[in-house]
Amino acid sequence: MPVTIDSQARLITASVGDLAGEGSQRAIGLSGSGLSRMWIGQELHRRVQQQLIDSEPGFRAEVPVSAELEIDGWTLALTGRADGVLYGNDQAPRRVDEIKTLHFAVDLYHLFLDERLERFRRQARLYATMLDQGPGTDRAPLELRLILVDIVTGEQRHEEVIWSPLKVEAWIRQQVHRLIAAERRRLEHLGELREAARSLQFPHPAVRPSQHEIIDAATSTLSSGRHLLLSAPTGCGKTAAVLLPAMRAALEGGHRLFFLTAKTLQQRIAVETARAMQHGLFRSLQLRAKSKMCAHSEMICHEEHCPYAREYGLKLVRHQLLPTLLAEASHLDPDHIFEVARAHEVCPFEVSLDLLPEVDLVVCDYNYVFDPTIGLSSLLGSGALRNAVLLIDEAHNLVDRSREYYSPTLGLDLVRAAAPLLASRDTRLFEHLLTLVGALERLIREVTADALGPTATGHAEIQIPEEAVSELRMALDGAVLQYFIFKRENDMWMTNDPILEIFLAVTRLHRVLQLGGEELIHLAHRNDHGHEELKIFCRDASRFIGATLEESAGAVAMSATLEPFEFYQNLLGFDRHRTERLSLPSPFPPSNRLVLALPDVDTTYRRRAASYDAIAAWIQDLAPEGRNALVLFPSYAFLAAVAERLRIGSHEVLVQRPGSTNLEQETFLEALSSGEPHMVLAVLGGIFAEGVDYPGDMLSSVMVVSPGLPQISAERELLKAYYAEHYSHGFSYAYLIPGMTRVIQAAGRLIRSEEDRGVIVLLGRRFLQGQYFKLLPEDWSDGDPGALRIADPVAAARAFFAAGPQGSPGRPEG
Repeated sequence: MPVTIDSQARLITASVGDLAGEGSQRAIGLSGSGLSRMWIGQELHRRVQQQLIDSEPGFRAEVPVSAELEIDGWTLALTGRADGVLYGNDQAPRRVDEIKTLHFAVDLYHLFLDERLERFRRQARLYATMLDQGPGTDRAPLELRLILVDIVTGEQRHEEVIWSPLKVEAWIRQQVHRLIAAERRRLEHLGELREAARSLQFPHPAVRPSQHEIIDAATSTLSSGRHLLLSAPTGCGKTAAVLLPAMRAALEGGHRLFFLTAKTLQQRIAVETARAMQHGLFRSLQLRAKSKMCAHSEMICHEEHCPYAREYGLKLVRHQLLPTLLAEASHLDPDHIFEVARAHEVCPFEVSLDLLPEVDLVVCDYNYVFDPTIGLSSLLGSGALRNAVLLIDEAHNLVDRSREYYSPTLGLDLVRAAAPLLASRDTRLFEHLLTLVGALERLIREVTADALGPTATGHAEIQIPEEAVSELRMALDGAVLQYFIFKRENDMWMTNDPILEIFLAVTRLHRVLQLGGEELIHLAHRNDHGHEELKIFCRDASRFIGATLEESAGAVAMSATLEPFEFYQNLLGFDRHRTERLSLPSPFPPSNRLVLALPDVDTTYRRRAASYDAIAAWIQDLAPEGRNALVLFPSYAFLAAVAERLRIGSHEVLVQRPGSTNLEQETFLEALSSGEPHMVLAVLGGIFAEGVDYPGDMLSSVMVVSPGLPQISAERELLKAYYAEHYSHGFSYAYLIPGMTRVIQAAGRLIRSEEDRGVIVLLGRRFLQGQYFKLLPEDWSDGDPGALRIADPVAAARAFFAAGPQGSPGRPEG
């Protein structure tokens, strides 16, 4: 629990852990990559406590303790949970045990061991003070004991802790005055932030009418701690219109603002917008992915393995790295952080995390707030989100992304990949790891065989044995730590470590397994090639995402495709009693856009092959003369089938391939900027359909071939059944809305300013059918499907381009 201070009531509320402090020097472990000392510590705590319960009558574990202490006119309300208390026959406490887990081979020789042990002793003394009956009793004073447990071997070391009630009281008095002084500084800083909030200005010379609406809605919502779902077309200036009131609300409330995105492009736009309004009034930080901030040859984040992690805290203080970076600029750029940190041989990613408490705006991926395996709350404090305002950009992406966070997989291919490495060394450690990997393989095989039989392919619902996974994770935690030390000592470097991958997979599986709930279904799967895997499939992450949203100080989720609102409100867990909605039409002149629907081709999966030639002919005929076009398909297979039938001499055709690289993307964009006409064939939902901007004349036509419904699969059918049962919208939630969202996102690439003009072509008869048509933007047709159906689409498109910027697109009759 965070420390709270009520100056008027002169009341300080704190936990024992808060008061004892977390220490000034932080060692880098593997918590961010999966090695959870917290988890293994909890498990070892439980085992040691059970041993004491079995061996000592009167021993109790996890004893809640609270006390109110009067200190110089202030009341300190102190709470905590003692690891163990031994009670006498008279039910009075006799001994307090504080249990701590360490890696003896490393931590007992660490530079900051004395400081760390003293912090542990301090916690024990605080519990003793809270439990002690004080002078006047005829009992001996409470005994204190520190129990250290090795996370690798389970070995225990016991230490008697000497204490004096008077010395503890004097130390508490010091901490109370320290907290009071810190609170005064916090209030002074809050006053400075509120002054900064009043000074913030809109980052552009003028505010558009649609931006006024957004600013007013976001201001009203966030000032009252509520949530806003904002649906507004691409190009209307959502980022600036939301960032200004959100930054004001965050500064006025002493909160931290998180601008959360799915793609790097949106991060860059958010940073540019923030810097335009910054003027030294607040600090901002862009968090880059850990893999891209690693300065070492292999991303193993442990001080026994990585020189950038070794003595991290000491080097940080010695070089005054954080104060230097904070003094250099208001915005903390990841490239600059990387170079400075690498020059001082400290981990660039960890430096970014250590800067977090000092900044007011964090621009980062969704993962840092919503992915349970990352959890910035552990760095910013358990109440971090209660002091956070969340801006969720392109929020339509969060539905699928959030389900992925809670859908871990453990497969045989991953396990088998470790065998050659483990067979390469004849050591006891590698034999032990080979035994554990073998146990994992047997677990996967046995569970799959029980569910599917010895040879059948497909998937089946199962119950993954939690106890077996827990035991394997526990064993792996200790063995993998020894493995990392072995690697360092033997200079074993590798880009992809199968042992680490196995360990991470088991950790993720176990973490989600512990959550439980009907939205998490367990599956066994075997494909035609004999690959077997166990998976937890999350059908609905709204419980988890909703809990994060509910804890926040306010949130805005925005996108050009955030309707129907009910879909996103349900699947992202927005509380309907705390959530407002705002939908805005396109701010650009309707004459700048021509939308055509071609219903004479059938693009359904069973009949599309018969329409390949017709689709290719339409694409050829509608290719804008001398201009660039983007043609989008629901799958690579569909794209390839049409591409081989295209005969376009007027345009150079560029085809997106599966797994396209950054270089390929840059090549395509350079081609579209060359002045020569190009046609890009790509897939809906991919980088060219959603993640790229096409400014100016880079794009004049977007053709969408077929609604981009997700392919039918066993998992998608599980979603359909779940949504039908819980929301009464099976097909709509599982297929229709996600597919049409891709279509509208793709069309949104075309018109992004008042100067942009272009043609949107929808190929496929379903676009004009009721349930599909209802999901198209209202301003495309004024609600009339007939408005999109033109007798001569080719002539209409040519007339539109011939009319020029000031003309009317004009529609031939019929």
